[in-house]
Amino acid sequence: MNELTKTEDKIEGEETLEQHSSEDYPHISIKMTKEQFSVFELKRRYEKNTLKMNPDFQREGNVWDYKQKSELIESILMEIPIPIIYFFEDEQGFKQVVDGRQRLSCLFDFLSDKFKLRSLKLLESEKDKKFSDLSPQLQAKIEDYQFLAYTIQYPTPERVKFDIFDRVNRGGTQLNNQEMRNALYLGKATILLNELAQSKSFLLATGETVATKRMKDKYIILRFLGFFLLYTNQLNQIEYKGNIDDFLASVMKYINSSSDEKIKNLSSIFEISMQNCFDVLGEDVFRFDTKNGKPRRPLNMCLFESLGYLFSLYLPNINKVELENEINALKEDIDKKNIFVGIFDAPKIVKYRFDKANNIRKRLESAK
Repeated sequence: MNELTKTEDKIEGEETLEQHSSEDYPHISIKMTKEQFSVFELKRRYEKNTLKMNPDFQREGNVWDYKQKSELIESILMEIPIPIIYFFEDEQGFKQVVDGRQRLSCLFDFLSDKFKLRSLKLLESEKDKKFSDLSPQLQAKIEDYQFLAYTIQYPTPERVKFDIFDRVNRGGTQLNNQEMRNALYLGKATILLNELAQSKSFLLATGETVATKRMKDKYIILRFLGFFLLYTNQLNQIEYKGNIDDFLASVMKYINSSSDEKIKNLSSIFEISMQNCFDVLGEDVFRFDTKNGKPRRPLNMCLFESLGYLFSLYLPNINKVELENEINALKEDIDKKNIFVGIFDAPKIVKYRFDKANNIRKRLESAK
């Protein structure tokens, strides 16, 4: 496999990763509270896990260095106002940091003696000191510092959450939907997606061509997990009604609330699926038009989730050549009809592709 292939960055059908709903909010009342919290109280909540911050969520090139961290501590000691922080509140009343993670992480690390003050502009006498080296008066000044915070309270519709999150976090690069989900639903789901994106079976089946930047890999894996759970009737009251962002947010919350055994089973199913896909059709399993001298097209997201679902079962004693021919004929037919382009997440189109996959899956199950 050449390096050009490995660094391929395009996915057919990835448009939904960047889309933000343009619909008007249907008479939504957003309940927001304005509160003040001391640094000491916020650190206590963080340590008790009632204040959640996603360590994996970070824009590239936006990690604070020690100079920036020191400047924040110096500003607090000089009583210079610090910008407002934002939280979302979940069903249990726990708070999720929307904006202010860097500031809070810096303060929590300093209170835990994880770095020394450097490059101070005005309080040079405190240079090279950790928190424990400061006088009791200065320590109290930091612990008692009050942050003004806005909390968007539960329940808030997912698309409103995304819009608010995007507005308060917007920097040089607008966040895509999966980056926002990864920040808002920290827990078992984000850990699982990270592990599956690095798994050997996924890299093998995709030919290592799905970009890790902007979380494209995690996005297509989450779609696979969501539709697999949906079509195997494991999502309880969760339905798919055409809004992919609402659906995927519900799937992440479902995974976060699942048992460790359930998570382990999902991981095992994904591994089986990816290995089966590669064993039968190789690294072009999720692509259209890959033979007869035609240019190699990018991996297709809709093929990934539907064929992934099809192959998510043990396949002993199957005729791989026969199955390969059957699936290639199906792919060719779907491609000619342009079914996986345009509005490919409409419920009718989703049902069509999973019905096709389910027909073959049922035949394989009955042949075992």
